Amino acid sequence: MDDAERDFNAEIGRRVRAARAQAKLTQELLARKSGLTRGSITNIESGAQAPPPYRLVRLASALGVEPANLLPGLQEPGHEGELPDYLADTVASLTSTVDRRSRDGQV
Repeated sequence: MDDAERDFNAEIGRRVRAARAQAKLTQELLARKSGLTRGSITNIESGAQAPPPYRLVRLASALGVEPANLLPGLQEPGHEGELPDYLADTVASLTSTVDRRSRDGQV
């Protein structure tokens, strides 16, 4: 894992942790609500584990936020042009899907 990917995963973790605190959920309760283990929540929040898109959507749903809120934007300071192509493609795909579903009233 390179530095950009490590930083990206750490930022997702910070956003998940902040959303969990805002929702007043423990890691255990978030794990139950999202169908994950408490260990996975701990690993995601620490940046040690990057959630695949479907888990990110499950986490967002359990937290009552949009999946895009848990992802650092590609134009945010420190992220422009840093992401490996496969991560940039994943972020762009997920963001596009969420935007399309929002427009269609599915989210």
